Amino acid sequence: MPIGHKKTYHIFRHTPTPLLHISMSHISNEPSAVASMSAARKLSKIAPPTKLRDGFELISRSPIQWTNYFPKQQQQQSLPNFVDITYHISIDDRCARIAFNRPNVLHAFRPRTIREIQNALLLATDDTRISVVILTSNVDASVRTPAFCAGGDQTVRSNDGGYQDGTETEPKLRVLDLQVQMRRCPKPILCVVDGYAIGGGHILHMVSDLTIASERSVFGQTGPRMGSFDAGYGSTRMARLIGQKRARELWFLCRYMDAKEAEATGLINACYPHTQLEGRVAQWVRRMVMNSPTAIACTKAALNADEDGGAGIMQMGGELTRLFYGSKESQEGRDAFLEGRPPNFLRSKL
Repeated sequence: MPIGHKKTYHIFRHTPTPLLHISMSHISNEPSAVASMSAARKLSKIAPPTKLRDGFELISRSPIQWTNYFPKQQQQQSLPNFVDITYHISIDDRCARIAFNRPNVLHAFRPRTIREIQNALLLATDDTRISVVILTSNVDASVRTPAFCAGGDQTVRSNDGGYQDGTETEPKLRVLDLQVQMRRCPKPILCVVDGYAIGGGHILHMVSDLTIASERSVFGQTGPRMGSFDAGYGSTRMARLIGQKRARELWFLCRYMDAKEAEATGLINACYPHTQLEGRVAQWVRRMVMNSPTAIACTKAALNADEDGGAGIMQMGGELTRLFYGSKESQEGRDAFLEGRPPNFLRSKL
């Protein structure tokens, strides 16, 4: 994706393909009109059912315009100094872009890389201007083979049980902490793959909430061929996504899947020609931004709770508690305590 100066676009307006046969005459000229549930409604009262009623194909695919990160005015925050990644935001599209930036090693990560992604993800999580996080890589196919991430950088793999590039006090598998952080992030993480997603990079895409890829992308595991494995999310998430048999095939045989096969098996959500990927990313992001962030955060926590045990239930419970704090019933309990009086709770609605 090109990184340039910030521009203003009417991002929610996109002329539908003639195949949709949808009347646009009732849609307002306001840029946000496509977000309406009525945007793709046909005027006929006997119109047949169609999946195009969701209005997704009305959403603009004009590329997102990125700008360098800057803190909100009221924040006294220094700008991050990233080396192994880049971090950009789009205020218009309310999203952040975290990108691997080590093309000379197919964006393989070292401890510094993971720490920088953790810091960038924390910035995006705490930034109220951001609703969606993109995890991707900087690709220039004219210079290097396209890749999302080739996993851990084996040149800094230690004999003492982890990776050590001089930034760790002791060798460790820092990427495991990142995986948990991604699951706990209340904002949806959209992984955008263009090229190889292998090993630990493949696991990061599986841990992401959604994955879309270019048709030239390739997915797979290499651990058993290199004296490594992931007995955590790398195994359990894969089995949930594509089933036990196919997961064992990818791990035991270390066979690769192309993008079309990955989409067919449910390993990724969708694949597009690489020339269309940027526009499709914008379309997916804009649809999520149109939707309720609280509903998405609670749904993400609920979906994760199915796999994450007590920790997952805790995350979902935290989202529910946050909602409860906004109710008059909850506020009455707090106010009564502070005022030293009995609480007068509202009549039960259960």
